Amino acid sequence: MMGVAFLSLVYGATACTNNADKKVETTEVKAETKQTVNPKFEDVKMNEVYKHYIHLKTALVNDDAKEADAGAKMLEKALIDAGISYSSVPDMVKAIDVKAKRVQLDKLSIQLALIFKKYKLESGIVYKQYCPMANDGNGGSWLASESQINNPYYGASMLTCGSVEEEIK
Repeated sequence: MMGVAFLSLVYGATACTNNADKKVETTEVKAETKQTVNPKFEDVKMNEVYKHYIHLKTALVNDDAKEADAGAKMLEKALIDAGISYSSVPDMVKAIDVKAKRVQLDKLSIQLALIFKKYKLESGIVYKQYCPMANDGNGGSWLASESQINNPYYGASMLTCGSVEEEIK
């Protein structure tokens, strides 16, 4: 059993590196070789939900509490406008700091992934990503417009920790 814990620690240490100098600047990430654009749903209200989710996620990646608050509030409004009730969004809006919002992110991301699968995408891909070290080693998921990992659970300290778990097309 101790060997498994050690291997997990070694895996985590080698799979996730310190990237304190990196910062995601917008919801559209530009790679050196190509530009990634947000997916577009046929349903206009789902586009708003996704846009505000990405705003929130990007703020968490950047350790930006003010933008995380703004993104959570806009996401809550977009979900209400779309007729989707989800109980943890108000908890995320009430959360006072980035760390408290990150606690809610996994449940929110899993629920939104299920919702987004029910709506037709006109273009793009929603990437469901996963970090095994998030949430005190219990793991955590998030959604992204690009396959490149920008981890919202650790921000700059472990920006690229994680992998693509699923593609929603």
